Amino acid sequence: MGKKIRFCLEFDERELVVDLLQQEAGSLGLTPEQLIKRFVVDALSGDDRSPSILGETLEDFLVKNGAIRPRQDD
Repeated sequence: MGKKIRFCLEFDERELVVDLLQQEAGSLGLTPEQLIKRFVVDALSGDDRSPSILGETLEDFLVKNGAIRPRQDD
């Protein structure tokens, strides 16, 4: 894959969501960051049940089915 994009979330140390994230992530064997990413992906995945579009390569398949954007020629 290409360049990574980072989003930064900040919580006050008194917010209980921090403890909940850490506990839930630990119970799943994930880091809190991995759990947050899972939540975002699940929330944005939608209920599209249409068939997948075939691709020439794995990358082409992922682009055609909306998982990644096409590479930008530098």
